[in-house]
Amino acid sequence: MKLFIALSALMAVVAAGGDHYEEQKHIPIVHSEFAQSNDGTFKYAYESANGIAIQEEGHVKNFGSKDHEANVAHGSYSYIDPHGEVVSVSYVADENGFQAHGSHIPTPPPLPKELVEAYAKVGSHPEAHHEEPEIYKGH
Repeated sequence: MKLFIALSALMAVVAAGGDHYEEQKHIPIVHSEFAQSNDGTFKYAYESANGIAIQEEGHVKNFGSKDHEANVAHGSYSYIDPHGEVVSVSYVADENGFQAHGSHIPTPPPLPKELVEAYAKVGSHPEAHHEEPEIYKGH
């Protein structure tokens, strides 16, 4: 009886483990390139047989000016989502951060015209709005 219980438990573990096994397929790279120079300029690209494509190139902005150097890169990538749709993203990465653009990336709604005009008015006369609020004075 103990042998039957032990074998049953072992078979249950083996059967449960089978649900999580996925055979990994080798996906070949159909195109690949890479170039790099001593001044920080680089370029690479590759494409796989399953529709993934990536390309990026970049350089060091203000190369040699130690206090003003900044890494700059721009590129794009694309892949096929589980629904068969191609998803594409293009981006720039520089001293202003990483900025990605793609039709599937949510974007905020535009600001109301009145708010844009108010910001422009305040921005054109910053001296009129430099006064410290009363609650902050003396702290």
